[in-house]
Amino acid sequence: MQPNVAILLVMVASFATLAWVMYLISETSKRQRRTKAQSELQGRLLDKFSSAHEVAEFLQTQGGAQFVNSFSGEREEPAAGILRSTHRGIVLVIVGLGCLGLTRAYGWEDNPLLVIGVILLCLGLGFLISAVASHRLSKVLGLSARSGDPQQ
Repeated sequence: MQPNVAILLVMVASFATLAWVMYLISETSKRQRRTKAQSELQGRLLDKFSSAHEVAEFLQTQGGAQFVNSFSGEREEPAAGILRSTHRGIVLVIVGLGCLGLTRAYGWEDNPLLVIGVILLCLGLGFLISAVASHRLSKVLGLSARSGDPQQ
């Protein structure tokens, strides 16, 4: 392996790792702020009721049902997960094929891009197979209906 290629790979991997950590920190912070604001709002709403009877009446309404459902946390629709998996799969397959193309251009022997390309290609194909399986399972289980509308 050439020293320049090794240095380049280490720098790219370091940058990708740092970017991923920054993304995770940002998403965690956003989720915590959203959860805190939601719990404060729910607490203030419950403070408005003067008796248990009023709370029971409120919970019988459609708004009350939505209020109770909001306690269960974030729920993702199956379609969003399937699309995310498809997106990641396509990107990984293209990057893997690009690495394999560079391997072919620079020679097969002692080229780390061959290993990286095969790994990325396999990961991409795994994501795509997972998306297809999830799509079929969500149809069979009736989870693919949007917003409570019946499936067409």
